[in-house]
Amino acid sequence: MDFECDLVRRSSIKGRQHDITCFISRDGGWVTIQKHAYSKTGIYRAPSGGAKIEESLQLAAEREMKEETGLDIALKRFVLDISLDVKCPEGVIPWRSLVFLADDIGGEMKPIDTYEIFEVKVCSREEMLGPINQLMELSGWGGFAYRAFLTTRFFEELDALEYK
Repeated sequence: MDFECDLVRRSSIKGRQHDITCFISRDGGWVTIQKHAYSKTGIYRAPSGGAKIEESLQLAAEREMKEETGLDIALKRFVLDISLDVKCPEGVIPWRSLVFLADDIGGEMKPIDTYEIFEVKVCSREEMLGPINQLMELSGWGGFAYRAFLTTRFFEELDALEYK
């Protein structure tokens, strides 16, 4: 879709071709966000953002998670490094997702960046892998299909790490 390419294109113009996604554990579940563009759809996803030029991944993750969720986090483990090519009319734009497991260490679960974030809530693993992923896959948006893929891969990798 053109708007999805536009999102990636705007990020690329700022020198960003990545996202830092954090699965934040809280109260036996996972902190998720909902943006205004898909508010009240039942779709929630792990929060994400990007590093500014010369900003460390850790500081970027802490800043972005605070902005999107209101929470202070501690990165616990690097879980996934996924690269893909976003196919747009003008050509391919490379993209990379760096996915972390993080702990909630304080703050109030309430978005600070209310321009971007509509709602923050805790979802169970079962909700994320079941009805939420299904809604993302059925949405017709490539970005949501990708987020559903990241969610599935995160939990698969987390399970594999627990058995090592």
